[in-house]
Amino acid sequence: MDPAPPPLRREVNRSQTYRKWVKLPLCDIAASLHSFPEYAADSTFFINGHPVRWVYVVGLVTCINDYEKRLVYTIDDGSGQTIDAVVQKSDYQGMRSIPALHSTVKAKGQLELVHGAFQMKVMSLETGLTLDAQVKFWAEASETHEKLKQHDHTSKHVKHKRALKS
Repeated sequence: MDPAPPPLRREVNRSQTYRKWVKLPLCDIAASLHSFPEYAADSTFFINGHPVRWVYVVGLVTCINDYEKRLVYTIDDGSGQTIDAVVQKSDYQGMRSIPALHSTVKAKGQLELVHGAFQMKVMSLETGLTLDAQVKFWAEASETHEKLKQHDHTSKHVKHKRALKS
C-alpha cells in the first residue's frame, strides 16, 4: 500500500490539534507520529491525519546531561518510551523551578526529529506535580489518544485521491 499523501495546508490549519497543546503519552509520540517533508520546516507531525506541533508530557526525570549551551532532561512517563527534553541555557534562567534527578515534571514543548528520534524543545518545565495532577494528566492523555485514533482528520480531497489510486 502506498503511503498516504500529505494533507492539504488549509486542512492542517483548520485542525483542532494544530494550535493546541496536545497531551500524549510518549509511546504515541514514538510509535504513531509521522512526518511529511512539506511540514518539516515548522516541525509539524501527524497522528492519524491530525497535525501535532506542540505537546506536553508528564514523567520522571531519569537522566540530566549538562552540555555547554544546553541541558537535556530524559523524561520517562512509564509508557515504555522516553524523550529528551532540551533546554537552552540562555532560556534556563527564566525557568521557575529547576528539575532534579528523579523528580516528576510537566514538560511543554515543540517536537523535533533528531537522528531518527523525537526530542522536545522545551518551552515550559514545571516540577512538584502532585499525584492528583499526574493522574489527571494521564486520564486526559488517554482521552486524547482515543479521540485521535478514532477520528481520521485526513481531508476529503486526500481520501478521494486514495480512492482513485485503488
